[in-house]
Amino acid sequence: MYNTYKIYFNQSYLLVSANAEQMKNNFRQVLSTKSQIDAFVENPDVLYTESADGPLAILSEKPGEVMCRILESADIVNAAGGLVQNETGDLLMIHRRGFWDLPKGKLELNETAEAGAKREVEEETGVLIESVAEPSIVTYHAYVLKRKRSIKHTDWYPMKAKPNQHHLVPQTEEDIEEVRWVKKDELPTLLPLAYPLIADLVRLHY
Repeated sequence: MYNTYKIYFNQSYLLVSANAEQMKNNFRQVLSTKSQIDAFVENPDVLYTESADGPLAILSEKPGEVMCRILESADIVNAAGGLVQNETGDLLMIHRRGFWDLPKGKLELNETAEAGAKREVEEETGVLIESVAEPSIVTYHAYVLKRKRSIKHTDWYPMKAKPNQHHLVPQTEEDIEEVRWVKKDELPTLLPLAYPLIADLVRLHY
């Protein structure tokens, strides 16, 4: 069993894995020697400054150790969100700043990830949550926040909405323009208009 990690940046991602078979994908560069990996970890500017022109990969016998070193070089932002379904299996999505997205947000002081995920979903969409399932699905997103290298660690929880949640209220102060229950047959049209992290999350876990 190989541990695999993925950090999304811009419109691309970095894969960190011990599985050589995964390196057969269309990566623009695969770093596999100790010197290559050390150089990247010591100066991971590509995660924060470069425009997307293809995914990167690190092949290492200790992917968890490499991932920890990358995380230690950045400010960690803790967030949580939900993969929310209604009673007919539709997925709750939001439209914000030109992209289709899932409801999520930063955790408050001393707030658990599960409580924060439920709060953010209800605040951003007006949908009331009936149940939250464990475990969460963890994603990482690298970006620049206030001129600092930051990596957002997000816990995503599968959720069930209370029945008859038809009154959807976008949280406009968070730039949310629309909230929608999306049917599975609509996803092939909407996911190309979502961030790669969100599209992958939905494809793998919905």
